[in-house]
Amino acid sequence: MKRATGVARARALKRRLGAPRHVLKDVARRHAILVTLTATLGVAACSRPNDLTISGTVEIREILLAPLAAGRLMRLLKDEGDTVRRGDTMAVLEQPGLAALIEQRRAQASAAGARVAEVIAARADSERTARDLERAGRLREQGVISVQQYDGLRSAAAAAAARLAAVRAAPSEARAAQAVFEGALAIRDQLTLVAPDDGIVLTRFAEPGEALGVGTPVVSIGVVARPWVRAYVGELFIARVVMGQAVRITVDGYPDTTFAGRISAISPRAEFTPRAALTERERADWVYGIKVALDDSGGLLKAGMPVEVNIPLQPLQP
Repeated sequence: MKRATGVARARALKRRLGAPRHVLKDVARRHAILVTLTATLGVAACSRPNDLTISGTVEIREILLAPLAAGRLMRLLKDEGDTVRRGDTMAVLEQPGLAALIEQRRAQASAAGARVAEVIAARADSERTARDLERAGRLREQGVISVQQYDGLRSAAAAAAARLAAVRAAPSEARAAQAVFEGALAIRDQLTLVAPDDGIVLTRFAEPGEALGVGTPVVSIGVVARPWVRAYVGELFIARVVMGQAVRITVDGYPDTTFAGRISAISPRAEFTPRAALTERERADWVYGIKVALDDSGGLLKAGMPVEVNIPLQPLQP
C-alpha cells in the first residue's frame, strides 16, 4: 500500500513539474500543512505527549542579483551550479557612452580643483595689496610718497580684489564637479553585480547581449551553507512551543544521523484548511508555521528534502 501511495505521489509530482515555481512552492506548502494536520490529530488522540514530531522541508535563502542602473549585459562570469564567494564579480553591464562621460567628468573635476589653487593665490595677493595700500595711506599723509605712487598702489589693490571676486565661486564649483564625477562612477559600480554571500548559483535569468532594466534579475544565489527547516505546528500544541528551544531533526536519507536545531521563528498568524473555523473540531485544523535554524548540517541537508522535526513540548504556563 505504501509503494502504491509513493507511485501515485511521484506521478502527481511529474504532472506538476511543468507548473511555475510559485505554484510548486504552494503545492509543497499545502502538502506540509496536510501532513502536519494528520500528525497533529494522531498525536492528539493520545494523552498530552511530551514530544511532538512533525514533517518539514529543508529551505535555503535565495538572493536575486539585479542591476541598480539600466544597461546591456556584457559578461556573465558564473553559471548555474557554480560555487561563489562573497565579493566575487557575477556579471558586468555597460551603458553606451558611460566610459566617455566618466572621463569628461574627471577632467571637469580636475579643472575645477585647479581653480581652487587660483583662489588661494588671489586671496593672498588681495590681502597683500590691501596691506600695502593701508601703509601707503599713512605715508601719503606724511608726504613720504607722491600722489602717483599712492594711486598706483590703490589701483593694484583694486585689481587684486577684482581677481579674487572673479574666482571666489571656484571652491563650490569644484565640489559640484567632484560630486558629478562621483555620480558617474556610482553608475558604473551599479552595473557590476557582486555576490553578497557565499553560495551556489541557482538560476541565470539573462544572457550576454540582453538589455536589462533597473531591478531585472540576472542570477540567483542560494546560500546553501545555512539551510533551515520550514514546518507547521497544530493549534493544539503551539502554546507548548517556544522560541529558541532545541529540536531534533531526522531525514530518511541519513537514518543513523540526528541533526540539531532550534526554533528561530514562529508565525503570529495561523494557516488553515477550511474557510471558517466554527467548531472545536475545525479549530484543531489551524496550524502555525515555524522556522528551525540548523546548528550544523555538515552540508548533508539539501533544499527540498523532507525531514521530521521532533519538538520537546514545554509545560503549559498557568
